Amino acid sequence: MLSRIAESLFWMNRYVERAEGMLRMLKINYVTSLDRSDKENYNWSPVLQIFTELNDDEIERIKDNTQATLHYIITNKSNTNSIRSIITKARENARGVQDHITKEVWESINEYYQKVNSKRIEELLESGEELYAISSLIDESLYFYGVAEVTMPRGEGWNFMNMGKFIERAIQTADILDIKFHDIEYDLHNPMDIPYWKNLLLSVSGYEYYMKSYHTGLQTQNVLDMIVMNTNFPRSILYSVKKISHIMEKITLDKTHADANLEKVIGRLRSRIEYSDLDTIANIGLHQFLKETMDDVFNFSNKLSKEYFAYH
Repeated sequence: MLSRIAESLFWMNRYVERAEGMLRMLKINYVTSLDRSDKENYNWSPVLQIFTELNDDEIERIKDNTQATLHYIITNKSNTNSIRSIITKARENARGVQDHITKEVWESINEYYQKVNSKRIEELLESGEELYAISSLIDESLYFYGVAEVTMPRGEGWNFMNMGKFIERAIQTADILDIKFHDIEYDLHNPMDIPYWKNLLLSVSGYEYYMKSYHTGLQTQNVLDMIVMNTNFPRSILYSVKKISHIMEKITLDKTHADANLEKVIGRLRSRIEYSDLDTIANIGLHQFLKETMDDVFNFSNKLSKEYFAYH
């Protein structure tokens, strides 16, 4: 497969995954902002820290203004990391590889683009229908993934699409954890209140699974265990890293020196997480553990790009 095509497929899915993760965080924070009893504890600062490049003063100005925050993150054209900008990039990548994706996949990403750029979304955000607007955009992400799942051939293109998705997911999950635990100074024994952890779990679509799997209530250490190391939870860091490792094995059928180095990078990361426990993480320091994890995923992604996408 040509480097340009592989890169476009990789980034198409990575952008869609980024948009979906952002929208899920927006949805949970929006619902939380409506709960007056939690108003003092929740604002838009964590979301703005994770998903924008605004400085502290700029965040301070809009963190309590729901409408301003949602406009900036969803539809602001000047924000290169807004949902509108991200889905525009996803569509541009898809448009360049239409011969390598199914007609249904192209139509789904084009529909997503049309919706996020529509006046209707702007109107919903300005008329008190923010939740409906956010939910409808999340539905577009889910529709895209569903269409890709049932129509895309399981070849090289599919592998690069999923590589982009799981790299982005691993980084986002680690970033969200880092921000949330920063609020409690990375104290793994901090009990916090139930809404705090419930909203974190909801933001990664893990609340229902947590309640079925952990029968001791919402405890800090169990929340961390699930989101970092639970191999059955599709948004855990380890789940994403194992997927990346598995996809890498499929891509590197003809082993080269560079391929072997890539497999070593992701293999080391997988082993580090797989053979860690909460005591190990506590000894390293949670912030350091998450930082090293994100650095390793970024390092792998950069090496992958250099090896497979360096066609310039």
